[in-house]
Amino acid sequence: MTASSDSATAPNTQIRPISCQVDSQGHLWVGGCDTNELAQRFGTPLWIIDEQTILEGVSAYKDGLSNYANSQVLYAGKAFLCLAMCRLVESLGLGLDVVSEGELFTAAQAGFPADRIYMHGNNKSESELTAGLQYGDVNVVVDNFSELDLLATIASRLNRKARILFRVIPGVEPDTHQHIKTGQHDSKFGIPLEQIKSAVQKALTCEHLIVEGLHAHIGSQAQRLEPYLENAEILADLTEQLKRELGFELSTLDVGGGLAIKYSKGDSPVSASSWAKAVAKQVTESFERRGLKLPRLLVEPGRSIVGPSGLTLYRVGHCKQLPGGARFIAVDGGMADNPRPITYQSIYTASLANRADAPPAQEPRSIVGKYCESGDIIIKETYLDANSGDLIAIFGTGAYNFSMASNYNRSPRPACVLVKDGNAEIIVERESNDDIIRNDRVPPRLAR
Repeated sequence: MTASSDSATAPNTQIRPISCQVDSQGHLWVGGCDTNELAQRFGTPLWIIDEQTILEGVSAYKDGLSNYANSQVLYAGKAFLCLAMCRLVESLGLGLDVVSEGELFTAAQAGFPADRIYMHGNNKSESELTAGLQYGDVNVVVDNFSELDLLATIASRLNRKARILFRVIPGVEPDTHQHIKTGQHDSKFGIPLEQIKSAVQKALTCEHLIVEGLHAHIGSQAQRLEPYLENAEILADLTEQLKRELGFELSTLDVGGGLAIKYSKGDSPVSASSWAKAVAKQVTESFERRGLKLPRLLVEPGRSIVGPSGLTLYRVGHCKQLPGGARFIAVDGGMADNPRPITYQSIYTASLANRADAPPAQEPRSIVGKYCESGDIIIKETYLDANSGDLIAIFGTGAYNFSMASNYNRSPRPACVLVKDGNAEIIVERESNDDIIRNDRVPPRLAR
């Protein structure tokens, strides 16, 4: 086999998983497994997660933070979460971000340590906050004043101490799609800078709340480093203000995540290690310059850890050419298992998995899904010379594919397998048609 030419680079700066190889038959391998055999064994569409890529991605972040002694990597579960992923994240010593009661429940079922869980979200319900406090010493990232009041009430009722961070709107905009920016002034997430003092002051008077610090997340799939450094400087300013005006000095600073991955040749993200090193350096300099003690530093990557580890296998169905010249390669999945192209105009890279060494086509064609939407296009322009029955691999699908998948057109969701050292293990079973109708109910008046 020949190793991928990208294999020597950081996971988030390469298109394919670390372990990708092509054998003498032109078969694509990942995690020591032939993708053609995986397709036969598990069916298609199929999500594949390469464990080695995850391990190296985590190592990159830890390496970048190695000079900042009191630091912690949190995995942003919304990118991809299931029981097996919780167990893997825990085994690597990471913390975990959750943004819903369902994600919290998944973590709890996996036995994830409560004190390493951070609850996010702009509209946490009473049920969600109660579940968090009942599970244990989870950390709550407070988004607004109303939530602060609700949390204080729940903590008092349960006679628990709730550890909190305040989510700040730093007014920093990264270079990314408008829908995944979260730090700009009109963001739905967080508390404006000018209101943070009042929020902290209020929380400090509540005996059932323990104020740990501040959090800010500026967006997702950002490729430039400068906005993150600006974010750290703004948070240091805010910390100085709180110490000067309230006598409160935070113990924890969460600078968020959102680092980009390489989906196509046009992407050029900063490596995870370089990002973490630069952010840690900026926090150190910003705090020391103001005479502040260094806080515990948290970073919360999701996509940049799991995104590069994933690929999706599809089977080609029909191929056709229209009189005007448009050519289409139709596959057995699409927007239901990957809604990112139609939602964010996301660009992906593809390869034939059964003929990876085949020469490119002379004319471009589009890889399209099977769903009843004209916008169900996975890749607008590719030069894959694909035929009916071929296998196609789409790279970079480890993040926000499984998480955002749906049953559109009443289609069962694919299976997901974890591969490593030649072993392929199911971590999410393929849904069946019975699963599709499991929660359907027919009123008696409509019964036969």
